[in-house]
Amino acid sequence: MIMESSKRAGSSKRIASLVVAAAAFVAAESGARADLAKGQDALTHGDYKLAERSFEETTGAEAGRARLGLARVKQALGDYKSAEQIARALTSGKDLDLALDASVLLAEIERQTGRYAQARDLLLQGLKVNPKSHALRHALGLSYEALGQVSEAEAQWNLFFDEFAAQTIDLNNAEEMFYVAEAARHLYSFEDANESYQEAVEIDKNFHVANITWAELFMEKYAPGEAEQSLSEVLKINPRHPDALADMAALRVGESYDIEASLGFVDKALKVNPKHVPALLVRASIEIDRNEWDKAKDTAREALKVNPESYEARATLATIFWLLDDMKAYEAERDRVLKLNPHYSRFFHVVMRSAEREHRYHAGVELGEEAVRINDRDYEAMQLIGSGYLRLGQEKLGIDWLRKAYRGDQFNQRTLNTLDLFEKIIPRDYELTKSKTFNIRYHKDERPVYERYITPVMEQAYADMVKRYGFTPSSPLTIELYQNADHYSVRTIGLPNLGALGVCFGQVVTAMSPSVGNLNWGMVLWHELSHVFAIQLSDYRVPRWFTEGLSEYETIRARPEWRRENDSDLWAAVADNTLPSVTELNYAFMKPSMQAVVVAYHLSSVTIEYIVAEYGFPKIVEALKLFAKGKETKEVIEAITGKSVATFDKEFRAHLMRRLAPYQGSFHLPGEGLDDVKALAKIAKANAGSAEAQARLALGQFYAGEAEAAAEAADAALKIDPGNGIALFISAELAMQARDAKKAKSLYEELIRQGGDSFDVRSRLAMIAANDKDEKAMIAHLQTAKALDPERSYPYQTLADYYESHGKTDLALQELETYVMIEQMDLAPITKLVEAYSKKSLWHKVVHYAELGLFIDPGNGPLQLALAQAYLKTGKNKEALFAYDTALLIRPQLRRPAQAHLGRAQALLAMGDKKQAKRAVMDALDLEPDNADALKLDAGL
Repeated sequence: MIMESSKRAGSSKRIASLVVAAAAFVAAESGARADLAKGQDALTHGDYKLAERSFEETTGAEAGRARLGLARVKQALGDYKSAEQIARALTSGKDLDLALDASVLLAEIERQTGRYAQARDLLLQGLKVNPKSHALRHALGLSYEALGQVSEAEAQWNLFFDEFAAQTIDLNNAEEMFYVAEAARHLYSFEDANESYQEAVEIDKNFHVANITWAELFMEKYAPGEAEQSLSEVLKINPRHPDALADMAALRVGESYDIEASLGFVDKALKVNPKHVPALLVRASIEIDRNEWDKAKDTAREALKVNPESYEARATLATIFWLLDDMKAYEAERDRVLKLNPHYSRFFHVVMRSAEREHRYHAGVELGEEAVRINDRDYEAMQLIGSGYLRLGQEKLGIDWLRKAYRGDQFNQRTLNTLDLFEKIIPRDYELTKSKTFNIRYHKDERPVYERYITPVMEQAYADMVKRYGFTPSSPLTIELYQNADHYSVRTIGLPNLGALGVCFGQVVTAMSPSVGNLNWGMVLWHELSHVFAIQLSDYRVPRWFTEGLSEYETIRARPEWRRENDSDLWAAVADNTLPSVTELNYAFMKPSMQAVVVAYHLSSVTIEYIVAEYGFPKIVEALKLFAKGKETKEVIEAITGKSVATFDKEFRAHLMRRLAPYQGSFHLPGEGLDDVKALAKIAKANAGSAEAQARLALGQFYAGEAEAAAEAADAALKIDPGNGIALFISAELAMQARDAKKAKSLYEELIRQGGDSFDVRSRLAMIAANDKDEKAMIAHLQTAKALDPERSYPYQTLADYYESHGKTDLALQELETYVMIEQMDLAPITKLVEAYSKKSLWHKVVHYAELGLFIDPGNGPLQLALAQAYLKTGKNKEALFAYDTALLIRPQLRRPAQAHLGRAQALLAMGDKKQAKRAVMDALDLEPDNADALKLDAGL
């Protein structure tokens, strides 16, 4: 019994041990699963350090899956070597499902590092073991695509369609729907692809690759809003996803050309993965746009270190060679890519992007045709060719190519929009007229009036430029004026919402019609015509700063009031020490804000003005011919001036200081280095005794809209230095916002006493004085503001309104005369001047200002009648008849057309044509039988 009891006791002990061991095993498995799940969740949310740690800590049966997760972390961070080693080891394990997934990942890494054939062969081996694996088949399709094995790739994609039709695809599985979407996309079934991507994302919002590739589909079809939505959804969950960040960078460049934002996304992507090829190539594309050739080459080669056979990196490098006319090196890159993938037509797309940006439209078309020759299903290339021919004025060819593109791809927004415009809207609403030099497209309702003004002005400009440039551009030259802003935008870029007023493509100019409102058509079209000469004379190689500066110069030369008033912005650049060298001017056009671009235009214009004044206009023509030979800005400046760039910059800055003399001594708020408020706060904390550090913090906070914090920092600065200008200004501005005008006035006045006078300070004091009914002080401040900045229109407008409200008409008109010279696109004040001077019978002034007004709105009936009357009064009878005839052509017609007929009669009579005068009087009486003036004139005839 005792022995039996002992056996039982021992047995119980062993059972207890087994229970403990089992519990420990279950706990270990549970812990392993927890670590694995934690790692997967961290990977999904971009916490790569936590993911890495969690995967490394996972043991037991889940260790293999954790190793695969660790490989994905390494891949995301750009450690492709480690990722590959881990994945390769897992491909030979006993867990067949894990080996399959490891093979898919290994093939992906091999494609990322340029080993396309190895990836294909690995996947083919895997399919022998797992012939039904959708993951392997999808990866194999991508590998075939990379190698240009089109029929083999299509066979893989069609299998997905077959299984979908056979209902063997799990419609509730995100991964399965993603594979269907991918198959549809590669088989050009874009509607099916769109729906399937959407279903995949709806099933699993954390399935990032589906959202990212869906975004890329939208980007290909020029639907940036939808693309951004998809990428934003990924970045909300994983703000450090390199692929999403790189795509967002590309989107920012393509959609709004926001270089600063784009580079911000690039930096974020490369911070996570320094070897991320797509991010590197976005950066390289921006460097190419800036003509930073060496930097762009280095960046492209950095990408090639990761993937020596990256087709896009090779195309990027080839683009640089192409732009520099190194055709041997270009062809070597092209041939290398096409040897590996004979159907890789996107090589030419990369080059075409730069060809378009550099005005080389003929070459862009040729590149597109090369793309179609090696890939007859490259519908995007067909769209680009079609758009290219349209930009060259070859509309039949352009439409034919766009129709080819549409037959293959009905979802490309540029194709759809442009075809709709040319097949429906233009035939219905527009007509093409021919003059000696130009084909001009007008809206049918506007042509009768507009061609009377636009055609002769453009012929005059053309003849003048042909003479001065010693060059006759290739013809035909086409000008197209669109009544609808979206029609103009679609005609120009294929998409709506283009910000520019006009665009030149070398032989074709597109612009908005004057009827769109408040644009000076004369200024716009003269500017764009100048581009025709610069682009063609330079063989489509002129840098943007030179052609834009030259066009600005030409408009100023034509009419002084067409000058940009941005000298204060140049002064700000001088004060901030941000004025670029002439060799860096192109970069200034790549700033994210329209204001910065406006400054770039003005600085370029002033530079050209300086060159003409100092070295003569023939040097401009010489420069264009040097650009045609492939010379860069540095070489050109040194050739036409005989001086080094450093010397030129120095002398130009001296010229600027003379020009900007009115601004010297003005108080100026810095605008650079203030975006990072946190960094400013650290500096202020580290330099607690520095008034400047506290004031810069206050200014950064003020710009960021942090009023309370800005007030505290400004107070801190003033405690250290009561005369700190920045702190005084911010404190005054905040007092204005708080409606404490008394405090604000005191602070502004103290700022002036401390030597901080400026246009802005005087404008604020004028506002305060106006509210206080201190009219004398208001006028004094506004007059001082004029002296501090002669180009700002605010004081003139304010004084004009004040004088008019107080019955001081003559003074009001004096202010308005200067105002309209500054604001070239504002018709309302011109109309005021015309009406006032008509009442005063100051007919010469009526003629002057009404003619200015016609450059804004030639279809303005009252303006035409006033001008016609003024012409009559000043003895310009022929011009008066022309104006009255024009007034009768305006649609909708004049409220009282009889007035125009009567005016015609008076002009004809003054010209000695009684017969035609009698007929005009009859026309007036037909409309208004009791018109006393017409009856009196008729009686005299």
